[in-house]
Amino acid sequence: MHYYRLFHSRFFGQLILLGLLFYPNLSSAVAAQDFYDEVGRLLYSIDPEGNVAMFETDALDNTLSVSRGTRESMRPSISEVTPPTIQSGKTTVVIFKGANLVGAKFSTKTAGVRFGGAAPRARSAGVPIEVESSVDLGPLTVELSTPIGTTDVVLTVTEPKVEFATTTEKNEAKPRELPTGKPESCPKEMVAISGPNGGFCIDLAETRSEDWVEVEKVCSNNLKRLCWSEEWEHACTQNQRSALGVQNMIGEWEWTRTSEYAAAGELGSGGVVTENEDWLAVVRGKKECGSKDRRDPWTGGKRPGRCCK
Repeated sequence: MHYYRLFHSRFFGQLILLGLLFYPNLSSAVAAQDFYDEVGRLLYSIDPEGNVAMFETDALDNTLSVSRGTRESMRPSISEVTPPTIQSGKTTVVIFKGANLVGAKFSTKTAGVRFGGAAPRARSAGVPIEVESSVDLGPLTVELSTPIGTTDVVLTVTEPKVEFATTTEKNEAKPRELPTGKPESCPKEMVAISGPNGGFCIDLAETRSEDWVEVEKVCSNNLKRLCWSEEWEHACTQNQRSALGVQNMIGEWEWTRTSEYAAAGELGSGGVVTENEDWLAVVRGKKECGSKDRRDPWTGGKRPGRCCK
């Protein structure tokens, strides 16, 4: 009986190996696959029957939509490109619209063309494309690829245009109303900051450097919260005037709890915003109390924050 079982075990094992050798698609039919982005968010899942599920999430890992279909129906496609032309010697933010664009990567075989980071949504992707002045004018084929398939789109490289500064005033976000007064006492390693409505307490030292989500956890685990952007600046100004002992407020970007809306492909002081129509965390303190920028909460790098209460 022992030899009988051993024979059959080896026999069926050889049959499976022969099947994989002559029918390579057999392995993909029996094995499920999951595809993730660089921060661990699930993009696509393929079940043993080959059916595809596409997951669209925002910067804070909230699921926005789930689409399902066959491999063929879930391949990426482009229906609109704005603008269709890009200038030589400049960086142009190009908005690609279509279907099944989650996790898309962009490339070209033409030397001298570089693509900025992108976090595409299901139907759109804002991508900065830098074109060196040495690149030939004319058609430029760009390949868009996802774990499910690829598609091509043709842009046109043109001569650079002379741009004149506009006098249009930008609508600045209205600052949050600061608290008023001053707390009578603060927890250990915090200092009281005066202001309207009772003021607030702020940490003397920064948190450890992590992404926004982890820094917010550090504050909440200690029954605190990240400082609002306006609180941070108010504390920084008072600290410079009165030497309150708050350390290292100037010199590197710090996370705050404030977030601001960013349109697809928006160009900011810290670089191109490619997270399409999303909310970005405000960072403060690079050079002075008034320094301000925005970063993606997940992919905006590791940096400290300042807890308030």
